[in-house]
Amino acid sequence: MSGTKGDVTLVTTSAADLSTGPSLESHVETHRSNTKRPAWRRFVGFFWDSLDGDPRDRRYIQKLDTYLFSYICLGYFIKYLDQTNYSNAFVSGMQEDLALYGNERNFLNTYFNIGILLGTVPSMMIQIRFIRPSIWIPACEIGWTVLTMAMAAAKNIETMYALRFLVGLFEACAFPGYAALLGGWYGPTQLSKRVAIFEQTSGIAAMFSGYLQAALYTGLNGRLGLSGWRWLFIFDGIISLPIALWGLWAIPDLPHTTRAFYWTEDDKRYGIERIEKLGQKPPERLTLAAIKRVYSNWRLWAFILPYLMVAQAGSGTNYFNLWLKWAGYSVVNTNVLPTAGNALSVVAAFSFGIIADATGHRLATIIVVQLLVMLSNVLLSVWNIPTPALLFAFYLSYVGSAAQPIVIAWGHQLNRGDPNLRQLLVATGNIFTYCFSTWLPLALFPTYDAPHYKYGYQILILFGGLAIFGVVLLYVSQDRRERSEEREDT
Repeated sequence: MSGTKGDVTLVTTSAADLSTGPSLESHVETHRSNTKRPAWRRFVGFFWDSLDGDPRDRRYIQKLDTYLFSYICLGYFIKYLDQTNYSNAFVSGMQEDLALYGNERNFLNTYFNIGILLGTVPSMMIQIRFIRPSIWIPACEIGWTVLTMAMAAAKNIETMYALRFLVGLFEACAFPGYAALLGGWYGPTQLSKRVAIFEQTSGIAAMFSGYLQAALYTGLNGRLGLSGWRWLFIFDGIISLPIALWGLWAIPDLPHTTRAFYWTEDDKRYGIERIEKLGQKPPERLTLAAIKRVYSNWRLWAFILPYLMVAQAGSGTNYFNLWLKWAGYSVVNTNVLPTAGNALSVVAAFSFGIIADATGHRLATIIVVQLLVMLSNVLLSVWNIPTPALLFAFYLSYVGSAAQPIVIAWGHQLNRGDPNLRQLLVATGNIFTYCFSTWLPLALFPTYDAPHYKYGYQILILFGGLAIFGVVLLYVSQDRRERSEEREDT
């Protein structure tokens, strides 16, 4: 049967209505165990699940990867490119052109964060209740693209503050919206690595921004009367616009509400059966009572602690380029050297994501990552160590980005049975993350103290310890749920 929610049609067909035969999981497992699969397929399937297993499921996941996952990676690429380009611009002439010799760099980040804070949860609620993600997210992307290009014309820091706030407001839909879409389509053995790759397009964007700014500074600085840092904002907008437009067709919404052009009717029925077998329920109407239920649920707060702490523990990467500039590296090297850290971040996140998906040992995987990050922050706290050791510490801190994708996948798995809670997990977590990001740089990493901060890296060590405590709480949450389900079954 079907119903309507705003302009979103809900297909509430149950899995039992769709099939009277063996369950989806038993069919897949029977195929895996009874069919002799080539060794090469089993090997590549360990790294990427859609290359091994049930042929019907492989075709379905490959189509999902082709459209939704590829778009989300591109969308987050432009989101992060347009979020962090000010940092490359700052060390490439903007500081001198706009006479920014106080704490303006951190205030640019603060105004952006305020926009995110004000927009994140309302934007997610709009996607749940009023406007499909396939319309809302691309519309916001087009908005922030135009605002990014407008930064090239800024004549003073007040204009930049206003534009950064508005970019943050429009970008508020992106990260939690992308995470909710991924969690709505992929299963627990598929999600960690995909969230890792999706998140790590931010690292690729940071690498690209560094290379692009270096090239623009070298080739276009002064062309048409514009400094190289102004050209960066223009080119970022040119890159972003076609990706935003593609989202109008690529985003399939959710399995129960999809009307994407690339799904056949059989695909839609299979998708609903598949996701319901994993315990996911159809979308529910978001009411005031539902919102109250979400925010009084202890599972939400058990998720937020590790989600917040793993992000903050690895935030020391934000100050690498300030140390490079202080140490006398050229403008080109100051932009390029951090890209090696971004590359390490990509490799670490994908590798740890594969391990988490393949083994299911999320707790141990996250703890290993946090111990590595704590080591990097210990070295940066000591500070008076040889330059190669400092470089090692900065690069090691990039490994920290591997933890949050696993936490997100874990949270989605634990809350599949509550669709509103599942979709608001990351949006709510982002509120806390950006709250910290708003005051933390100002208090612990003031620009005028760069590159040696009195307490910054010491506090990040504490955050690493709290992250470990938080994932232990998640593990206890999972154990309690499994014990409860076992009691219900018996």
